Amino acid sequence: MKRNNYLILTTLYAALGFSAVATALPAEKNQLRIQTSESKRNIDTGFSTLVSWRKGAENLHRVNGLIFIDGLESKNPTSAAGVAQKAANALNADINYDAPMERGAIAEFTKGKPEFTISNKDGFDLAHITTRDYSNQKLQYLIPEQSFSSAAVNLAIDLVYAAEVEFIEGFSAEINKKTAGGFVSVAIDNEPVIEIQTDGKTTEQLEKELAQLIGAKATFSATPLYPNYVENGSRNYKPFDKGEIQLFNLNAKSITINVADSGLGVLTKFSFPDANKPTDVASKAPYIVTALLTLLFGGFWYMWKIKPRKENLQ
Repeated sequence: MKRNNYLILTTLYAALGFSAVATALPAEKNQLRIQTSESKRNIDTGFSTLVSWRKGAENLHRVNGLIFIDGLESKNPTSAAGVAQKAANALNADINYDAPMERGAIAEFTKGKPEFTISNKDGFDLAHITTRDYSNQKLQYLIPEQSFSSAAVNLAIDLVYAAEVEFIEGFSAEINKKTAGGFVSVAIDNEPVIEIQTDGKTTEQLEKELAQLIGAKATFSATPLYPNYVENGSRNYKPFDKGEIQLFNLNAKSITINVADSGLGVLTKFSFPDANKPTDVASKAPYIVTALLTLLFGGFWYMWKIKPRKENLQ
């Protein structure tokens, strides 16, 4: 019996150990590609990419790459490819600085091409990606060779007032927190572009109108897809403003968001499967159940077959 118990316990520990290994992802399993464009704003504005990741069941690492985009009245307005290059470099620099021992994410770009791709590194899982754009550029998001639904990536669109974020102290002191007039559009794959006018509307009104026009794919939610990261004294962070458009299981390969209103910015959020991953114990539940069933049937087998034979021999 001791020998049987030993074998069963060995099976249990092996199952638990295997489950820990099984959660580790190969490199580039989690990916998001961002296609950039030129700013529509006259002044210099900000764009940032916040990425979080973890290794197994460990705590999240969170990094934010912030850049400034030269506007139309600048001597050298930032090109679409320039936005991508600056964004990727800023993100990688912060990853290298903040997580030198566990660089679980990487941003890659091709020089002269207006796009960059964020990927997990071997053994790490991406959890969240949030882009914050106040430059009014047209941005397209896609997952290489997959749809959002097949990659199990959910997303949200949160329209915000540009004046609520102060990149420099006093930057927005004289700017009213309202729309300036223009439009916001959303395009999903090659479907017709959905465009709404912004003048005189609140961000909540705009989000509800867009969600209704997008249809069954989208819902307006007063609860965030995941909490906004907020840090006192930091740049480019803002609390959740009680509303966003959420798209779950979106059977589409790309989504394009185009904001053309100097009073507005947009936060676009992506939640990867790992973000809602169960706790370490729960993630091992299938293996634990298998081991317990093995233990149970092993006990029954011993009681019904082996033990009677031993008693008969005695």
